[in-house]
Amino acid sequence: MASNVIFDSPQLLDETLVPLSEASNYFPVPCSRPSLERWVRAGTRGVVLESVLLCGKRYVSKEGIARFLYDQLQTESAKREPHPKRMTNKELEEARKKFNLPEPRAKSN
Repeated sequence: MASNVIFDSPQLLDETLVPLSEASNYFPVPCSRPSLERWVRAGTRGVVLESVLLCGKRYVSKEGIARFLYDQLQTESAKREPHPKRMTNKELEEARKKFNLPEPRAKSN
């Protein structure tokens, strides 16, 4: 459930501000205004797009967009398994039969 509370990030005042209405121009792929607003309010995958309200207008920063995208990549890669899943002996035997492969050789000592 999305929150109605948007936390201001005053550190953005030292960065290159962009009105939220123009922020989609700074993403590598097109994104909609509702998506931007959702990312500012609730984030995605635990990462929130930082913003600040100035004179009644919501802003993000170019640097904040870069951090948002970078954190998205980090979150996504952290969820991946470090190594491919190994097949169990039963799965190996089923695959051997399915593809008509020869019996494995016995290891010699």
